Amino acid sequence: MGNLSIYNEVCGVIHVHFSIKNWKRYFGEILRDSEKAKIDFIILTTHTPKRKKAKYKFLFDLEGYYKNVCFIHAEEFDEKKKNHLIIIGKNEWTEKNIFENNENTLKFVAHPYGKHRLFFVKKNYIWEKWNEKFDGIEIWSLLFNWADKTKIYNLPVRYLFFPYNVSVPEERILKKWDILNLERKIIGFAGLDIHSIPSFLKIFDFRNVFSYKNVFKTLRNHIYLREKLTGNFESDKIKILNAIKNGNLFFSNDFLRESKGFYFGEKDGKYICGEEGKIGDIILIRNPVLAKTKLIRNGKVIMEKEIIEEEYKIEKEGNYRVEVYYKERHWIFSNNIYIKGEKNGKEEI
Repeated sequence: MGNLSIYNEVCGVIHVHFSIKNWKRYFGEILRDSEKAKIDFIILTTHTPKRKKAKYKFLFDLEGYYKNVCFIHAEEFDEKKKNHLIIIGKNEWTEKNIFENNENTLKFVAHPYGKHRLFFVKKNYIWEKWNEKFDGIEIWSLLFNWADKTKIYNLPVRYLFFPYNVSVPEERILKKWDILNLERKIIGFAGLDIHSIPSFLKIFDFRNVFSYKNVFKTLRNHIYLREKLTGNFESDKIKILNAIKNGNLFFSNDFLRESKGFYFGEKDGKYICGEEGKIGDIILIRNPVLAKTKLIRNGKVIMEKEIIEEEYKIEKEGNYRVEVYYKERHWIFSNNIYIKGEKNGKEEI
């Protein structure tokens, strides 16, 4: 095996909200809890203000290092509750043209099939603009995956067993991701979509299961960096966002078990997930522990076995990604390795 130590793994969370009206209190809470959760970065996603945008422009200035955690500010734009888009890299609020051509911004579809009927009223936050250009999709949404299965009659039980009952990504999202990747590169990530709980409701969260600290330990994104973080915010922000844009990451439910150390890439470290390889290459899957692992090409499982490490020789073009299960539960999802060819395997999906 080659030198895989050239990659530095950092771990963080994406899609975190807080009340902008009481921002000092809740931002301070996030600061404390992010350090306790031992994450390296956090991407805050404030909902685009409907009014008084200038008043809240200062929120972009909250970016920076707080203790050892790198805070990056983004926004979540929507069109009358539908078509939620996470926009990262701007320093001002988005107006109307959310798909303006800007190479310095990242655009991620949030909870593409998001819906729930928690209090008898159906809430729908789906994505409809699949033909527009965006960089990635929130494959695993903590909020919507939990809320979709939570009804008024089972709410107490669902609450008591959270986060043990964090469910799996929807199959239709995974299928959509595989299909879209046949046309162009689309990044997948996990999002929390956690919101600050108002004081008058906190009495009902007597176990503090929805505290930032607790939720920050669930769905995480692990990024491979070729250069270490230095503590300089501007340069580290670029490293983190470039790695996300490239798809050099896997996402996992770390509440099940710590996933640090997972690797999916060329066996000698020449490239990793999110990057391109060629037919004849040997790719390596390395798990932190023995676990059931699926290697998936263009949406179809081509290998399934319990492994700690496994090498696989690439004999066909296509998009290759990995799913790992811990004690029969979804645990780790990698981004794709792209093996290019004339047809890219499109005839087989």
